[in-house]
Order: sequence, then C-alpha cells, then structure tokens
Amino acid sequence: MIAHRSVRSALGIVVACLWLSCGTAQARGAEPPPPAETGPPGENLSMRQDPTQRLSLPVMVNGQGPYDFLVDTGSDRTVISRELAAQLTLPPGPRVVIHESAGADRVNTVVIDHLTIGERTLRHIESPALGAGDLGAPGMLGVDALRDLHLVMDFQAMRLSSSRSRAEPADGRTFVVQGRSRFGQLILTNARIRGQRVLVVLDSGSQLSVGNPPLLKLLTGRDVSAQPRQTTGIVTVTGRRMTLEVDQIDEAQLGGVVIHNMPLAFAPLHIFDRFGLTRQPALLLGMDVLSLCQKVTVDLRRREATFTLN
Repeated sequence: MIAHRSVRSALGIVVACLWLSCGTAQARGAEPPPPAETGPPGENLSMRQDPTQRLSLPVMVNGQGPYDFLVDTGSDRTVISRELAAQLTLPPGPRVVIHESAGADRVNTVVIDHLTIGERTLRHIESPALGAGDLGAPGMLGVDALRDLHLVMDFQAMRLSSSRSRAEPADGRTFVVQGRSRFGQLILTNARIRGQRVLVVLDSGSQLSVGNPPLLKLLTGRDVSAQPRQTTGIVTVTGRRMTLEVDQIDEAQLGGVVIHNMPLAFAPLHIFDRFGLTRQPALLLGMDVLSLCQKVTVDLRRREATFTLN
C-alpha cells in the first residue's frame, strides 16, 4: 500500500495501485487463512471517495462504529490503525512480516472478534496494526474480506455491490481482462504497451500507478538510475518515504481498453521483487485510472476484471 502526494498531468484514463502482503514471522510466504464469514450472497453498499480518490466503506468493528475503511484490492489482509485498535482495546495477536512498497517490516497484529460490512460479518481477524497517519484512514479492507466475491465498483452511482463469483457480461463498453493469482492478488496478463506484454497488478488502495524499471526502459530507453525529469514523493503504510520518477505514457492497452496520455511513476519497488516481476515490464494499477471508468469489477476466484467505459 502507498499513501502519497503526487504530481498530476492531463490524462485520458489513468490507473493507480498500492500493495501490502503479510505472512507470519514463521512462514512469510504463506497466505493467511480467510476469516470465517456469515451473511447474504449479495448486497449493495454506498461507498465514498477520499481526497486521494481511494474508496472507503463504513464497517463495524466488534459492534462499534461505523468507521470508514479503505477498500484495498491489493492488500491480502485487512489492516486497522493502531489508534482505533487502542480505542477499542483490541487484544494483541501474533507478530507478522508485511511486504510493502519500500521493503519488509515486522509489525504487531490485533485480534478483531467480528467485523461487519453491510450484512456480512467476518470473524476472528488477526489484523496488522499500523499508524493512522500513514494509512490515511482508520483501516483498510483487504482481499481476506473480499475473497470469493464478485465486486462491482460503480463510480457513477458511487456504490459497491457484491455477489457470489460469476461471469460479467461483456459488450461494446465493457471489456473483460483475464489474469492470474499471486499471493491472493490479481495480476492481469493481457495488457500491452507499445506492442509488448506488460503484467498489471490491480489495486484499489492507491492513488498512483507505478511501473518497474523494465517498463521505464521500454518506454523511455532510460534506466531507473538515470537523472529523473520529474519526481513525486510517497509515504508507505509503515511510514517509509520514497521518491519516484514521473513520466507519461502516450498509449497503453489493457484488454480492449486503450489508455492515452497516462502519467506514471517508476521505481524498483520491493513489491515487484516479491511478485517476481523484476525482469518483465510490469505495472501497479490503481485509482487514478479506475475511478475514471464508469464501472470496474474484480472477481478474484475467476481471476478476471472488467472495465466499463463512460
């Protein structure tokens, strides 16, 4: 995950991304078990957009709230702020190692007995506890809260709906993009920039899109170590500060969606190494483009996403 200040340019459609992966200190690579869940198979929830374009939903924590948690499809676990955890006197859980943009950190967790999103309730969540100032919210909902669902982010109606995993019908305005799963995250595999395949990690928890060094080389012919033309600063969820180069893509294709004049940051982020995306051009894709679509769906079980254009 990344919370950051960014430099904006004119754009046609843009996409951004944050990412956080957790493992126990004893087994870093293991995906956490999903929390037990009760609730209906589908419902509609009203979502909000914060000043950085990220989405949030009201949630109840152990029957108290509601609190606006960010919706983060790039995080494999739900995260809560230390401040809210202390306010609710949540008991401590095991120490875990989290992998985020700038590196790996060992952090404390707290145990949430039950977390309610609309009419769905998840039980016994061992949630990493991070600073509210770095998260930019009281908490973040990760894929452990979203797994096995068909999520529809309707930016026109500002509504998030969920149902059981299913196919999304495609038409002249809706494009289906296939992917694969890695550490619980969805990696789209049929994106192309300048005719070359680019792997895309889909994440609703960030404002800014970030490309890896091979993508920078493909687009500009320059190495990431060269003097950048323009930069932007980011602050990660664990409080680390980084400087990223900013450039602009003239055209990119994501399935049937064509993106023009797309501002993009570049950096050799730790998460590219974590995903094994250090040699092939890759892109972390998030909210600065997603929110310009009319609707975006994510289905982690089917390993696909759809984009409906305005």
